[in-house]
Amino acid sequence: MKTLEYQYALQRSATFLVVAAFSLVLLAGITGSLISGNSSINNDTVGFLHKFSGHGLIVVTVLQVIVLFLGRKFRPDSPLEEN
Repeated sequence: MKTLEYQYALQRSATFLVVAAFSLVLLAGITGSLISGNSSINNDTVGFLHKFSGHGLIVVTVLQVIVLFLGRKFRPDSPLEEN
């Protein structure tokens, strides 16, 4: 029973991390284009958001790797297929 609870929690956390990574990539892309376009928007704020999204993406990626390895630990064994 505990294996199913851990597996469910890992699946939900993996889904959350994918959504967070996608959001950070979009934020980095938008702020990167604003920085390169020399817009009249406050460059300090845009630069901060760009750095935040870059550092956040690194953290989320490391957490995704950890969840990947923990998820394999709780995966049920599959029998070997014979050809």
